Amino acid sequence: MKNRLFRLLLWLTLPMVILALYGAFIYAPRAKWPGAHGVILGEIQRIFYFHVPLAWVMMIAFGVTFVFSILFLVKKRLWYDIVASASAEIGIVFATLAILTGSMWAKPAWGTYWTWDPRLTTMLLLWFIFVGYFILREFVEEDEKRARLSSVIAIIGFLDVPLVFISVRLWRSLHPVVIEASKKSFSIAPRMLYALLFSLLTFTIIYAVLLHIRVHLGEVELKIKILRRKEEI
Repeated sequence: MKNRLFRLLLWLTLPMVILALYGAFIYAPRAKWPGAHGVILGEIQRIFYFHVPLAWVMMIAFGVTFVFSILFLVKKRLWYDIVASASAEIGIVFATLAILTGSMWAKPAWGTYWTWDPRLTTMLLLWFIFVGYFILREFVEEDEKRARLSSVIAIIGFLDVPLVFISVRLWRSLHPVVIEASKKSFSIAPRMLYALLFSLLTFTIIYAVLLHIRVHLGEVELKIKILRRKEEI
């Protein structure tokens, strides 16, 4: 059942990516929002259909890492650590891409590639935490100890994820709010919204496919380690 679902998602990925690109570059209208110095953002706004899904998947990925890190600490099964670290790997890649695409958008929108805005600052902090997570994993050789220490870092690090999300509401921020809480609605045009939602779905499926592949590789790596230890004995 699990393999059937994976194959289905794998077959869906390419056509969905093509449709998401169509939605971002053709279906969605050209933005008329003013950026820095009153210049209309125009085509550069289309980064929005990639930047938001990248950040979305990053939050899902670190959320999965958070859950499976707790499960490891409770049940002491290395498989949970494999899932947690696999999801964190994907999360850090998507976080990096989200920061880069955000900077590309920020230049025409704000007049600078980087500003210490609350959203950007909390995002960068999250990135550093999970970079530290992988540095730790590289330096600790014993499986149980590595899993235990990295689980603690992942749990603590995840506390920054909701802070990233609500930072634009807690503090004065240049970053736009896509969902207006007071109006309970999206602050973008309908066709932009449909393109965004489809892109969110597409990137979520890509995450699921990548996670399945990376977990499988992690399982193989663990089996090879166990076989090598047996040979040494």
